[in-house]
Amino acid sequence: MSDKKRAGFLEKISSGVEGFDDITAGGLPLRHTTLLMGGPGCGKTVFALQMLVSGAMRHHAPGIFVAFEERAHLVSANAETFGWDMRGLEKKKKLFFVDACMRSDVVKSGAFDLTGLLAALEAKAREMGAKLIVFDAIDVLLNLLDDPAAECRELYRLHEWLMRHELTGVLTTKIDDNAPATAQRYGFMPFMADCAVLLHQRVTDRVAVRSMRVLKYRGSPHVLNEVPFVIGPEGVEVGSSNGVHPEPQPFKDRVSTGIERLDEMLGGGFYRGTNALITASSGAGKSMLAGVFIEAACRRGERALFISFDENSHDIERDLATVSIPLAPHLASGLLRMEAVRTEAASSEEHFMRIKRLITEHHPRCVAIDPLSALARVGGGLAARAVAERLIYLCRNAGVTVLFTSLLEGFDQQLETTTLHVSTISDSWIQVTYALESGARNRALSIIKSRGSKHSNQQRELIFSDTGISLADPPSPAVEAASNHESAVSAGEESQ
Repeated sequence: MSDKKRAGFLEKISSGVEGFDDITAGGLPLRHTTLLMGGPGCGKTVFALQMLVSGAMRHHAPGIFVAFEERAHLVSANAETFGWDMRGLEKKKKLFFVDACMRSDVVKSGAFDLTGLLAALEAKAREMGAKLIVFDAIDVLLNLLDDPAAECRELYRLHEWLMRHELTGVLTTKIDDNAPATAQRYGFMPFMADCAVLLHQRVTDRVAVRSMRVLKYRGSPHVLNEVPFVIGPEGVEVGSSNGVHPEPQPFKDRVSTGIERLDEMLGGGFYRGTNALITASSGAGKSMLAGVFIEAACRRGERALFISFDENSHDIERDLATVSIPLAPHLASGLLRMEAVRTEAASSEEHFMRIKRLITEHHPRCVAIDPLSALARVGGGLAARAVAERLIYLCRNAGVTVLFTSLLEGFDQQLETTTLHVSTISDSWIQVTYALESGARNRALSIIKSRGSKHSNQQRELIFSDTGISLADPPSPAVEAASNHESAVSAGEESQ
């Protein structure tokens, strides 16, 4: 017996599902049983297949998939849409599919048990050296018994068979989303399994949202909270993690905003690896400021990523060219990547996953997301804020400098009245407001905060022209003194 077993150490195998290993401190329990429960469309089968493929390809653990509800060849064909080479794995005898679907014309006669099926699976597992096995839609098989006592007996027979042959088993079963998992017909199943995971799919604000919760995990720490997940082009991806990451070391060098006078107001620009927020009303120039920040990064030879919600990237490129900010050369060179995203095409969690993939693929040093507040329309306030926070921590851990823009709502331009309220966790916060002077509407820029650096408290006019983006000269000392004097007189009159 190994030292780990004597010490009671629970060995695990990676699930192959990004993010799931984080919330379970390592993956699925090795040589134990995991139960996946959920309604239709929750992703139970995809999760189980992903675990098998990962084990076969990365951990030298061949696997068997037993399909009780859907034809095995259809399951395999659907799995290939995620880019998994199912045929290749089957030819190499790393995967084997068992078609155990019951024909509709079969008539049950006499007693029924799993003895024959398990004997056949035992022989196949020995032949290919299988380490993993999935029983998909086990509830379909148990329905044939139509006897609660027999169902319980056969399920425990299966559990003991898995343990005796030291196989890592995954069982999937359907449940009613409107009833607690422990109140179903097969409510004893979570008590039998060593790890039980509940998957949900629901519609919030007309947007489909998937989530999972680890109900139990014997002998292992795990996240108890419900966490969101998506089924993306490469399979299941769990969005939340347990937050255990090495603390990133702060950078000391600065990153230019692209506007020289704004850099001066910030004490040299943004610190690298931090995040900045620009809040403004509609039409105040948020996209322009994001564009000049990205263009400055490309001029330094750094890779950059510009993500725009609900606005065509070609339109942004054209608009920025009118103020002498050319993005076309950087797009042609590959330094810059621009992505236009339809906000209501996916949930806020799916948007987070897409942005995460783009960052992984492009390896940018600077990122602009315009506007971040669009996420509030597709996930509700709490869910969207959680995504915004994870975007900030994702970029911080990767050493990426990120600039967010956010649309102001309401009448008070001095407050960040968006549903996300991310200004509290932003490192720098720049506000652009409108000022009416002599019948003209001018833009006024001010810095509300910039952590770790001295910054100007002045409000400066923001100017867009065909020669670029700039800030007006600061008020002269005489004008500033006169303004302060008028304020003091006004305050004295009010006090009288």
